[in-house]
Formats: sequence, structure tokens, C-alpha cells
Amino acid sequence: MTEDDAQQLIERLVGTANPIELHPFEFGWLAKETPSTEQRATGAHVGMGCYIIDQSGTVTVHGSLPIPVVMKQYAAARRQGRISGHQIWPRVATVDQPMRG
Repeated sequence: MTEDDAQQLIERLVGTANPIELHPFEFGWLAKETPSTEQRATGAHVGMGCYIIDQSGTVTVHGSLPIPVVMKQYAAARRQGRISGHQIWPRVATVDQPMRG
């Protein structure tokens, strides 16, 4: 996966009019939506999480911790053969809900 692929994927998944900034690191990219001036003025940006787009194409959502902290936690999990965060892509089928593309 290239950085352009990661940008296109996260823009499609998040579906926001706001720009999404990518921060590269060893396992992929951390994506963070840039809130609008209006969102900042009303406080809607408080608690906005971020996403990790793994080089494999897996996308996980994470809380509003500082970017370096999320990257460090994710990298530690990957070094142990795991991922951290909640996987949103590819969608994971559950017993009650079949997988859809």
C-alpha cells in the first residue's frame, strides 16, 4: 500500500469534507481529521480520535490520545503480532451480521 492508497482509503471510509492529514510511521500511517474552524469554535473537535492505516490495508480507530502515543502503542502491539484499536476495515463478519464489502 502506498501513501496515496492510504489517503484514498481513509477519505472513503471517513467520508468527511474536512482534510485528513497522514503521519507516516514504521507500520503505516496515522490519519487525523483536521477540524473546521466552526468545529473548533463550538468545541466539536474535543475528543476527536484518529485512525491507523496499516501497510497491510487494515484500518483501526483509536482514541484522542496524542499522535506519538497512538503510534507508539500501535507499533508495540504490531511487534507482538497484534493490532491495537478497533478494526473498521476490512469489515469483520460477526455471527449476527455477515461480512459486506
